[in-house]
Amino acid sequence: MGSMWNYLWIILLAIYIISPIDGHPLFVDDLFAAGVLLYYLYKNAKEKKQQQYNRYGNGSSGQSRQSSHAGPGGPLTLDKAYRELGVTPSASWEEIGKAYREKMTKSHPDKVSHLSEELQEKAKELTLKLNEAFDLIKRHRRQ
Repeated sequence: MGSMWNYLWIILLAIYIISPIDGHPLFVDDLFAAGVLLYYLYKNAKEKKQQQYNRYGNGSSGQSRQSSHAGPGGPLTLDKAYRELGVTPSASWEEIGKAYREKMTKSHPDKVSHLSEELQEKAKELTLKLNEAFDLIKRHRRQ
């Protein structure tokens, strides 16, 4: 709803600035309207950036990211993390690291940048899942 009001103000201010009708005979009112227009453009761009930031999970930390990417099977558990990397809980740290690097090499978004946007989005999701699984195992192993 807030974004709609921003767009409405942007349109109205742009129309006022380019219209020949003025509230003041000098250009002072147009300068004021241009300043307000720039403010709403900045505010709108900031909201869009924040939405993208929240959508891809960049702004969340470890625990909140786990719940945001929980998926249909519930939150990520240690067993699910091992399955995501394709290793057993008894695997050595070197094996876990090797499995993580192999999977990241195959599915990193930079590797699929030439493919469709849908596949790029899936690669981003898989990369986030792999990072989350690796981080969970790393935190568990450090304890």
